[in-house]
Amino acid sequence: MTMTRLPDIGRPSLVGLHPHPLARVMAWELRRFAASRLFWFQALGFFGFFLFLTWVSGTTIQISYRNFSGLMAGTSAHGLLLTLPTVLLLLVLLLPFVTADGVARDLHRRTYELLLTTALPTRAYVWGRYLVCLVMSLGLAVLLLCATLLMGWLLHLTVPLYPAPHIEAVFSLWIGLVVPATILVSSLSFALGTLFPRQSTLIKTAVLVVWTVGAEILPFSLGSTLISTWYSNWDPTGAVTALKILSQTPDPPWHTATSMAQFQQALLSFENTMPSIGDWFIPHLILAAVSLGLVALAASTFQRSRVTLQG
Repeated sequence: MTMTRLPDIGRPSLVGLHPHPLARVMAWELRRFAASRLFWFQALGFFGFFLFLTWVSGTTIQISYRNFSGLMAGTSAHGLLLTLPTVLLLLVLLLPFVTADGVARDLHRRTYELLLTTALPTRAYVWGRYLVCLVMSLGLAVLLLCATLLMGWLLHLTVPLYPAPHIEAVFSLWIGLVVPATILVSSLSFALGTLFPRQSTLIKTAVLVVWTVGAEILPFSLGSTLISTWYSNWDPTGAVTALKILSQTPDPPWHTATSMAQFQQALLSFENTMPSIGDWFIPHLILAAVSLGLVALAASTFQRSRVTLQG
């Protein structure tokens, strides 16, 4: 005899309690990353790498004038203008490998056909993958921020005359230079990798080459006198922006120093002076916002069956 159990009248209905498809995609991706031991080892390795870069760049900026010489802190306001673009370049070298395969990974792993059989909305699939990739990228940027502050304080406690990190300068330059660049590179790599998944390796290489040229080759080939204000304000790499700010800085105050004590005091005052960021701060944020539009374009034009039909 078969008995059928009637549902309890007082039990709340489960209809409508399912999370949004976008939330399901993000939750699945986050659980996948969290369950990977390799991911946590890589995050720890990145943090140690950024600590090492901050230590190297923060202890090698020598300033000499006449018979006086001193150390400019790499975590000070003006010290960050000299070191942050190079450290940012090394961060950018990692980002395409984190984001370009957000959607293309399914094609490379031959799991793309399984996706076609699900009722998951295409936009939820693309945006969910992108948002998780963006969280991973911003997490690397936060590791860079923590490494800068931590190493700055360690050097302040162990190196004589090394000033404590200028908190306002560190956060301002991190938000103005690192965060927009992280969003821009992550969004551009993800959007191109989504639209052209079979060329993801070429996309990673192209992004790295273009950024390296803009951050390392153009600033030194143009020179500070040939850099236009428009270009320096909109430079996404931050290298030309920093070079222009430093070229417009008035003569350092240590030019009038007559003793080592005066030189050290003038150097300390100069390196902790917050540079003007009003001209380039908003343009960098606009570049980050435009890159989000590229992801929206990729999500709206992405066709789930196109890759399989073209394979």
